[in-house]
Amino acid sequence: MNKYFTFLLLVFIFACKGTVSQNDASISFSKDKYNFGTIPYKKEAVYSFEFTNPGKTILIINDVKTSCGCTVPEWSKEPIRPGRKGQITIKYDAAFPSVFHKTIEVIYNGSESPFSLEIKGEVEYPEENTK
Repeated sequence: MNKYFTFLLLVFIFACKGTVSQNDASISFSKDKYNFGTIPYKKEAVYSFEFTNPGKTILIINDVKTSCGCTVPEWSKEPIRPGRKGQITIKYDAAFPSVFHKTIEVIYNGSESPFSLEIKGEVEYPEENTK
């Protein structure tokens, strides 16, 4: 029974090793920083970072993490074939008047992961209602 268990364990380990995605995928962004400039108070600001898979391996974006809950990422969960393009859309909620600088980390199946993106800008103070 013990030899059988050891055999199954070795088969499982080698099977998993063959199916784990390789860590040699690469990602190239056309722009890794974006400045929204001055945006109106409480107006949602949106920007899409475009990227390409310049490598020879399928690119899989596993996660996109932001430094704040006011910054929400959206991206395609489908693998990106070599030579193909994709985008990560960032929505910033301008709920608080101030200068902002946020970091977005793109976690993917490459040895250089994570890749950092940045957004910045300034949310205007609301106009006071003087009547």
